[in-house]
Amino acid sequence: MLQFYSASTANVNSRKAIRECLEIALEGEPNLDCDLIIIHSSIGHSFEELLGEARRLAPGAQIAGCTGAGVIGAEGPNESMKALAVMAVKGPKTEFALAGTVSLPQEDPVQQAYDVARALRDRNPHIRQVYFLPPWGEVYIPSRTIDSIESVFGPEVSIFGGTSTDNMKGISSFCFLDDQILEKGTVMIGFADPT
Repeated sequence: MLQFYSASTANVNSRKAIRECLEIALEGEPNLDCDLIIIHSSIGHSFEELLGEARRLAPGAQIAGCTGAGVIGAEGPNESMKALAVMAVKGPKTEFALAGTVSLPQEDPVQQAYDVARALRDRNPHIRQVYFLPPWGEVYIPSRTIDSIESVFGPEVSIFGGTSTDNMKGISSFCFLDDQILEKGTVMIGFADPT
């Protein structure tokens, strides 16, 4: 069974921000290692520092996430350029999977969503929920991309999430997949926890 922990911060130092989030989220846990870290960041953080420090603090974790127009935490919304929210997940690695790719302008976004969903299903055929983080803008066609994910997992799968953005500037967006920073990327996190 997967266990979820979360925290957010307005700390402007990227390394300190990710450390603060993990320490708050995993308060009382013997260490900060976990199995999955989901990062939501405003565009102002150093993504290399966020991912590097997350990897240092939780060497056993897989990492996913994206940039956005801010974050919402226990403290309320934060739309600053250095907002950060983290979800730490502990549990069997058989109960989640990650897949993603860089979105290229010449590629069909519907086909791309289908391809990422297939890769996700290949990693874990028992996925029941898909956390979908596509790029914001013209490359995202909501109803058709959701149809393409359902064509892989079936209509009973729950699909949730939202587009990655750049504090609503409309220039670019970024997704995170383990140690990769995917500009205008698509990431899917699948959950297969039977409970």
